[in-house]
Amino acid sequence: MNLLVTGASGFIGKNFLLSVKKEWEVLATYWKSIHFPDFLAHQKLNHVVPLRVDLSAMDEIDKIAAIARDFDCCVYLAANGDPAVSVNRPAFDLVSNTLTLVNLLEKIRFGTVIYFSSGAVYDGLKGGVSPKVMVTPKLPYAISNLASESYLKHFQSTKQSQQVFVVRFFGAYGPYEPPRKIYSRLVKRFGFERNPQFTIRGDGQNRIDAMYIDDAIRAIWMLLERSEPSATFDLYSGQALTLTQLVIKAATLFHLEPEITYEGNVPEYIEFYSRDRYFFVRYGFTPAVTLEEGLMRLYTYLQKSPGQGS
Repeated sequence: MNLLVTGASGFIGKNFLLSVKKEWEVLATYWKSIHFPDFLAHQKLNHVVPLRVDLSAMDEIDKIAAIARDFDCCVYLAANGDPAVSVNRPAFDLVSNTLTLVNLLEKIRFGTVIYFSSGAVYDGLKGGVSPKVMVTPKLPYAISNLASESYLKHFQSTKQSQQVFVVRFFGAYGPYEPPRKIYSRLVKRFGFERNPQFTIRGDGQNRIDAMYIDDAIRAIWMLLERSEPSATFDLYSGQALTLTQLVIKAATLFHLEPEITYEGNVPEYIEFYSRDRYFFVRYGFTPAVTLEEGLMRLYTYLQKSPGQGS
C-alpha cells in the first residue's frame, strides 16, 4: 500500500501513524510542527517518510510529486482544527481547509481519499441530522469543510480520485490532543489539580459527541481494509452530552463535586446530534471505549507525558 497522510503531525495523524503496518509505504506531510520527524524517530516509525510541505502553496505540491504522483490512498487530515479561529480569520480558515485540498488534488492522483470533514457542516440545525438533510452553515469553519466536500466530488468526476469517503467527524479525544481541548483540560483540572472549579464558555448547553481516539483509528482501518462504494457519512460516539453534563461526569469520575461557572459565548453552538446510521450498519462499527474509560486512559497518558497536558 502506497499511502499519503496529510496533516500527519496532528492529533489524529500521530495516533493513526502509530497503527500503520510496517510493510506499507507511507509519506506523511506536515508544516508547522518542526519536531514531527523527532516523534517518528522516537516511535521507531522507520517506514514513515516525513515531508515538510506547505499545501497552501501550489509549487510546494511538487515536493510530493517528486516522490510520487499516484498513491493508492490518501488519509486527508490537514486542516485548521479550531472553529473559533475561523470567525476572526475566515481567509486563513478557507486556505487551511479548502485551498490545501484543491492544490493537492490538482497535481496528485489517488485510488481512495478518506477526507475528515466535520459535523460542524450542520451548523445552525437543531435535533437529529444526517447527510440527507440540507445544510446552510454560517460558521466559516463549517463553510470551508462543506466546500471541500464539494471539491472532492469534482475531482472524483475528473478521475483524480476513484473512491471518496467523506467522514463528517464529530470529534475525538486522547493522547496527543491539543492542551486547549476540553477533555485534556478536564483531566488536568479534576485529575491532577484536584480542583472542583471549572469554567465553561457559553451556557453549557452546547452539545459534544466525541469518541476516544482508538475508536476513530479503528474506523479509518475499516475504510482502508474493506472495498465499499464511495460515501458521505457521520462518525460520532452516539453518546451526545451537553458540556455541563460532560463536566459533571468528568468531575464525578475523579470523585469531585464540580463547581461550574459560565462566561461569554461560543462561535460554534451545537444544538444537533447525528442520527446517521450508515457507518454503524454498513461496517458494523460501534465505539468500544466508554467516556469513563477514555478519560482514565487520557489521565494515564498525561501522567506519563506531563508536558502534553500543560
